[in-house]
Amino acid sequence: MNTKTKQRKKMPYDASLKNKNIKTQNETAMQTSVPAKSGKGVLKIIPLGGLGEVGKNMTVYEYENDIIIIDIGFNFPDGDMLGIDYLIPDISYLRDKKDKIRGVLITHGHEDHIGGIPYIMPQINAPIYAPKLTCGLIEAKLEEHPGARGVKLNVIDPDKDKIKLGVFEIEWFRVTHSIPDAVGIILNTPVGRVVYTGDFRFDHSPVDGRKTDIPKLSKIGDEGVLALLSDSTNSEVPGFSISERTIADTFDHIFENAKGRIIVASFASQINRIQLVINAAVKHNRKIAFSGRSLLRNIEVAVRLGYLKIPQGIAMKIQDIATYAPDKIVVMSTGSQGEAMAALSRMARGEHKQIKIGKGDTVVYSSSPIPGNESSITSVVDDLFRRGAEVIFDEKDGSRTHVTGHPGQEELKLMMELVRPKYLIPWHGEVHHLVHHAQLAQSIGIPKENTPILDNGDVLEVTKDRVVKSEKRVQNGVVLVDGLGIGDVGEIVLRDRKVMATEGIFVVICTVDKKNGRLLTSPDIISRGFIYMRENEQLVNNARNEVKRMMSRREGEPMPNWPTMKTKIRDHVSSFLYNHTKRSPMVISVIIEV
Repeated sequence: MNTKTKQRKKMPYDASLKNKNIKTQNETAMQTSVPAKSGKGVLKIIPLGGLGEVGKNMTVYEYENDIIIIDIGFNFPDGDMLGIDYLIPDISYLRDKKDKIRGVLITHGHEDHIGGIPYIMPQINAPIYAPKLTCGLIEAKLEEHPGARGVKLNVIDPDKDKIKLGVFEIEWFRVTHSIPDAVGIILNTPVGRVVYTGDFRFDHSPVDGRKTDIPKLSKIGDEGVLALLSDSTNSEVPGFSISERTIADTFDHIFENAKGRIIVASFASQINRIQLVINAAVKHNRKIAFSGRSLLRNIEVAVRLGYLKIPQGIAMKIQDIATYAPDKIVVMSTGSQGEAMAALSRMARGEHKQIKIGKGDTVVYSSSPIPGNESSITSVVDDLFRRGAEVIFDEKDGSRTHVTGHPGQEELKLMMELVRPKYLIPWHGEVHHLVHHAQLAQSIGIPKENTPILDNGDVLEVTKDRVVKSEKRVQNGVVLVDGLGIGDVGEIVLRDRKVMATEGIFVVICTVDKKNGRLLTSPDIISRGFIYMRENEQLVNNARNEVKRMMSRREGEPMPNWPTMKTKIRDHVSSFLYNHTKRSPMVISVIIEV
């Protein structure tokens, strides 16, 4: 096999992409190349996110002095992570290796694969390579983060392009997913060929017409593949996944029978799903409006780059919705996962400025719940029902408002049969997904010892002769993002937030004479979320007397150590309140010297 990189004429800059840092790959690929190394080395494959979980995908491929990264995603927080916006991978392992990072390869534009880019890329300072739509979506995200606007984006054509980053020679292949321009990645390395599928499925009638590239997969299988890292998300689902186009029939039925407004909630990055809703609106003579900042951002990118078609005159501003009859309107909205500030949640609470949900409205959930979001979604659904809406959120009547973007068991087998790898590495999923994927591989003849199960932080060592999980692990975990803060909220802060949210706060403020340390006034007490002070005056007064007793001083006594005294007051008041209420609010003691 000839692995030399093909050189072609430079492709012109794509004017549909706004950022001048975005170039087609041939304008920059050779600038980042370094001579390949010879000799027997070890390829290390290190997942920093995406294994043992669904989301936060990030994988490091390291060979001697060269590193490439595939995907930098985020995850959404659990319900008990109060105030946290996102979870991103811990990149401590890369901090002293930044000069070895040759590039970042992105498989597609979903948040669990690109969401961490604005937070992590400023720390990495390496070029990104991705298809055009994915680059456009990344560019739009970076514009909202001033500190990340210098990231270099390079557009690749998965049907033609090959690049060389250090020792890695890289090709792409198209896959069908629930967003256009999704790709898998072929890594030609000194130890052999590694194929990473990314998120994929086999759909013979995709909405955008781009099928998974079976001929290319078969060709690389004929040439030989050492290891296949394959999507495991639906490894427990028998058969094949269902085509996205089946949803068109469901939408057609819903639009035909709805008497009033239709609100469809889905992910902002579900470009193909958005197109199906637009098509249904056109067919049934309805105007369409879009609600949700991320949705509007992604639609603008997809329309500008030609991945979304909105006929002239069909779209309207959400502010103009009141000027049309209810049976002439459809609204595409964010909030399918029960996010508190998303458009659908605000509608359900009656807080949306333009849309007040009522009788006659039909709300369609066109997404599946992300694990952990079920209770939030149920709460929004119940609020919508309370306001009189008809809510379609499951498949009890046999209709489908959502189909998966991931492969079922027969598709996973087909991928393995096309690529014919020596080693199958289950990727992208919770532990039970990975285990069942490994068992599926074993059922078609791949030896058990050739299907290792990894977790985030594991190091898979790959040579020409073997693939083995190292006994050594690298630091891994999550970094919490809260507003503009990255990593400045840890377990202690989260614990304090939980205490304040569940038990409340009790503040004791003592004003003392700076010269002699005596109390100048009776201690002030503030309670929030613990007790209603007017109805618990005796408890408050008793707590105040306890503090007075602790702060009393005899003539000639030395000045107290105020930090130590604050701690003593906090601990004593905490015990006092628990003994009298069996509750443990956060107690804060303050001493002010005057």
